Amino acid sequence: MTGELQPVVRQVLAQAERSPDKPAIIADGRTVSYAGIASTVFAAAAALKAKFGVQDGDRVALAAQPHADFVCVYFAAHAAGAVCVPFDPQIGDARFAEIVNRAAPLLIVSDSVLPDAATRRIGFDELTGAGQTGSFEALADFDFDAPADILFTTGTTGRPKGVVLSHRALATACSHINSFIGTRNDSVEVLPLPLSHSFGLGRVRSILSIGATLVLVPGFVGAARILAALREFRATGFASVPSGIAILLSDQGTALSRFAAQLQYIEIGSSAMPIEHKRRLMAVLPDTRICMHYGLTEASRSAFLSFHNDADRLGSIGRPSPGVDLRVVDESGRAVGDGVDGEIEIRGGHLMSGYWREPELTADTLRDGWLRTGDLGSRDTPGYYHLKARSGDIINVGGRKVAPTEIEAILETHPGVAECVCVGVPDPQGLSGEMISAFLVAGTAKGELPKFSELATLLRQALEPYKIPRKFTWIDEVPRSSSGKVLRTRLRAEGK
Repeated sequence: MTGELQPVVRQVLAQAERSPDKPAIIADGRTVSYAGIASTVFAAAAALKAKFGVQDGDRVALAAQPHADFVCVYFAAHAAGAVCVPFDPQIGDARFAEIVNRAAPLLIVSDSVLPDAATRRIGFDELTGAGQTGSFEALADFDFDAPADILFTTGTTGRPKGVVLSHRALATACSHINSFIGTRNDSVEVLPLPLSHSFGLGRVRSILSIGATLVLVPGFVGAARILAALREFRATGFASVPSGIAILLSDQGTALSRFAAQLQYIEIGSSAMPIEHKRRLMAVLPDTRICMHYGLTEASRSAFLSFHNDADRLGSIGRPSPGVDLRVVDESGRAVGDGVDGEIEIRGGHLMSGYWREPELTADTLRDGWLRTGDLGSRDTPGYYHLKARSGDIINVGGRKVAPTEIEAILETHPGVAECVCVGVPDPQGLSGEMISAFLVAGTAKGELPKFSELATLLRQALEPYKIPRKFTWIDEVPRSSSGKVLRTRLRAEGK
């Protein structure tokens, strides 16, 4: 390994040597120092090897519970040379079985009761209370390019894929994220996101690698818990999905505005965010660095938008992260000029190694050092990228490609519409292949809901006729995964 970049586990353990007594993780009324993390990581890593027979490359599946033990065992597995396979503690039986069958973990670590599996299951306490000892020397032969994690995608548009991320990719992503957001050694971050997904787990690595303090909050179920944590721990930052921001702005942002002088940064990601919400958040937090990222599990945080700095480009996904290259290509893979739509591709040291045991899919996705995202977009002359639709979201109306975000953005300008999701469903008349079905969440404006004819008229003023939804449906809320992604597959099933 060359250069200054180190595996994240090494970076975290180095913080323990610099500031052993500093609070590292606060969760469930418990505070763990950096020295506490180090002793637990060394003990658990030694136990994984000596007691449970873990060898380099073995997979260890971990229930990503929002507590310090999970974080310590996660890094301990890396220190032992294992490949971590984090999973949602509330995982369904079918998905759990698929992950176990495909990843074939040697060990499953979870405090929850899980479906029957041939793989041995142990509790976190069997590792964190192992009573073993260890040191930095145990990591002397650490392979920087070996797989560190396998993250199974949420599967909102199809079969989940096992994304393999090396230690180099994780460390590179941390460097990109901290460089852009400006996270500091004295930062205190409230994190209410699932730790089984790229966003939440990436925040854990970014915060602890730099020696800051992480406050874990179990889920974004309401504003009160988040606001209480911000106040109690004098947090200087937090991370959220757009739906969480909407909750915090539900009282016109009055409660959140009390932290305007305290909050130095916010990172937002995982799904699209209405421009009006961006503007409201900027007004509530005029001096906070508000950053929204674009990326995939395969290429975490590949672009960033800074709301205040990029106020005239709020409809974009921003510009490439430090150390990352983006480009837009045509169907043959040739780069296209500014303003021309095409597929967004990504290059950088943060890219995945490939898909777990899927060589053909890997070869089709990684081409000459570039990751093919499948996302449709363009770049403008100042270098900002504009996302037209995520992979799998494009609607095919009679052979013409329609980006649902274009329709959604217009409908969300109506005061009677708080949120909108458009999906393609089979045309019952069989004329256009797919037709567009719009699902709407009512806005806060008083009065009757807008008539669908009124919404169609609004769209006709800006869009071609074939882009007008043929079906409108009011719903109470948009269905989302635990990581905040819109479950378009569920809406497609309902819209048939």
